[in-house]
Amino acid sequence: MKSLLFRLAGNFSAEIGSELYLKLKEETHSPSLFCLDFTEVTEVTEVGWEFLRKMAERCKETGSKVAGFGLKTHIPNEQISLLTFFSDESECIHFLESFFIGDTPANEQSPIPSQEGKTIHCPECQTLLRFKQMGDHLCPNCQSKFFVNSKGWVSTYERLL
Repeated sequence: MKSLLFRLAGNFSAEIGSELYLKLKEETHSPSLFCLDFTEVTEVTEVGWEFLRKMAERCKETGSKVAGFGLKTHIPNEQISLLTFFSDESECIHFLESFFIGDTPANEQSPIPSQEGKTIHCPECQTLLRFKQMGDHLCPNCQSKFFVNSKGWVSTYERLL
């Protein structure tokens, strides 16, 4: 999961809001974490709040998370539920990191990757299997089909009866 820290300064208005929204939109093709530093922001305009609302919605749609810290201006009541704000950077980062999912798949057995590949369990019969690359696989024991991604996560295919 990618994480980015944006340090903002000046008036958070249409100009900064639109640039930040476009950058965030570009980065949310996969779930990401976004930390917004408002310590140098002197004012958030009404249009700026609208861009923050759009960013929060985009993150919600893509499984990304966004939070801010250091905001010195008053948050309007209608905008309070928009983003989570913290007083300092470490609290904000700790909050965002709580959503981080590591690269190690839950069903992988060997903690040290070997040259022959990684091991997984068949999602149907739990047979221990080795795989070398991502893609479609067939269990030799139960003949169930499943997909393994580059991190070793297994997705089963639904059967139509």
